[in-house]
Amino acid sequence: ALVMALSCVFVLASCNSGTDDKKETEPPKPATAPDGYITYDNGDISFAYPSDWKKTEGSTTLLVNKSGKGNNITVVYEEKNEIYGKASDSELEKLMKDSISAAGMSISNFKRTKTKNDYNDIIKLTYTISASGTSMKQTQMIATVGDRTYVVTVTETTADQTLVDNVFNTFVVLK
Repeated sequence: ALVMALSCVFVLASCNSGTDDKKETEPPKPATAPDGYITYDNGDISFAYPSDWKKTEGSTTLLVNKSGKGNNITVVYEEKNEIYGKASDSELEKLMKDSISAAGMSISNFKRTKTKNDYNDIIKLTYTISASGTSMKQTQMIATVGDRTYVVTVTETTADQTLVDNVFNTFVVLK
């Protein structure tokens, strides 16, 4: 009888032991936009951008800007592309330079950082792009969601670190 009682206690204990460990995790939610910003959310990613900027969406692109010129944010997605994380810094810089020079521009001050914000791991590229005597700083935040790689690019024709920080700090992979 003692063996039977101990068996019942063991079975009951083992049946109950796994339930406390199985906490369902909720999918990430878009970050709260800072004052003066609104949130873009396409179901895969979200980020905040200035509320007085215009949003123009294409089938695989998004452009957010104020007047058609100056600082802007673009979002492009492509098939899953692991090159951003797997290539060496010099290989990635060469790929970027080749791509940009094909468009008649040059690139300098290239830097890749594997970083995190409060929500996810992000590959961050920063560089200066020059064309026809004009230089612009670009910061790209890259994340892969399922079978897509998203590249969020902040282009600064006028330095605006607050813009870059607000986009970076609110960039969330939702899936």
